[in-house]
Amino acid sequence: MGKTVAELLDTLSIRELKEWQVFDRLDPIGGHRGDLQAAMIALMQSSNPDAKLTDFLVVDPNPMTDEQREVYEEQMLMIELQQSAQRTISMFEQLDSKNRH
Repeated sequence: MGKTVAELLDTLSIRELKEWQVFDRLDPIGGHRGDLQAAMIALMQSSNPDAKLTDFLVVDPNPMTDEQREVYEEQMLMIELQQSAQRTISMFEQLDSKNRH
């Protein structure tokens, strides 16, 4: 922001500080933002169709133990399978509905 902390305390209103806090939540300020931008570029340049943004981050934004990661991945797989099953059920329901008319 080009000012010292003391200068900011003298000139920055509470409202403006809150606006900056909201902006920082939406579009983070600082090194992490640069890491995200670099990871996005690396992801776009990657030839791996299964690659995820987190594969290219220098620091894991959501560190987990191996056990936690295993549980998380199992939960994500279950959600994905449930969604796939629901799409299949919906497809058959639509076909059944068309066949009745």
